Amino acid sequence: MSLKTLIIGGTSALALAACGGSSDPSAIEDAPTPPTEAESTSADAELHPLLAEVAAATYSLEKTHAFMTVKVGHSGGISDYRISFTDFDGDLSFDPADPEASSLTFTINPLAVETNYPGDYKAGHAESQWESWNEDVSRDAKWLNADEFPEISFVATEIARTGDLTGTVTGDLTLLGETKPVTLDVTYNGVANPPWFGERDVIGFDASTTVNRSEFGMAAYIPNISDAVTVEFSGEFLQDE
Repeated sequence: MSLKTLIIGGTSALALAACGGSSDPSAIEDAPTPPTEAESTSADAELHPLLAEVAAATYSLEKTHAFMTVKVGHSGGISDYRISFTDFDGDLSFDPADPEASSLTFTINPLAVETNYPGDYKAGHAESQWESWNEDVSRDAKWLNADEFPEISFVATEIARTGDLTGTVTGDLTLLGETKPVTLDVTYNGVANPPWFGERDVIGFDASTTVNRSEFGMAAYIPNISDAVTVEFSGEFLQDE
């Protein structure tokens, strides 16, 4: 995500002949030297090829091509347990020439989780008030507690570049009624123009971050289930009409 390179032109003192051909120091003025060939190069050419043709615009999450999972160490870290969110949305304002001025917001429905639990949940959890492991994870007070906190949100507050196509996005994550700053590592993957979207751009990103769930009040079964939770996203954003 490179910025357009600023071309800094130098100046030099150019002696001007005074009236009658005599030298007059008071007539010396600063004037810019002609730009070099390199300095004359269009700043647009400095953009990475994957960014050069991207429209500066507002974009919305293209939900049919967006994926978000969380993973957490299980049984002391002998495996990474994964859960997918299946209902989330995002809005992005993006200028490829000035990505640090972008804005990003995300909302996640904590009721919409997929745990891929293959067994008979009720047989193994006879005392549970829930009918499935998905419902347990989303609604139980020790987990996502969605009945009391029906939305998880993220609002970017600062964006920085770390490379041509990489950067960090710091923002406020609100989970279980607690709001704390988190930083995502982000990679820009490119642009496409599928014919079914007409002339609109579709841009893709990967992002990840790791948070300690106990900081948001979710401390059940630590350390058997790890405190650290890694959130991973891969998806596309469609240029608004």
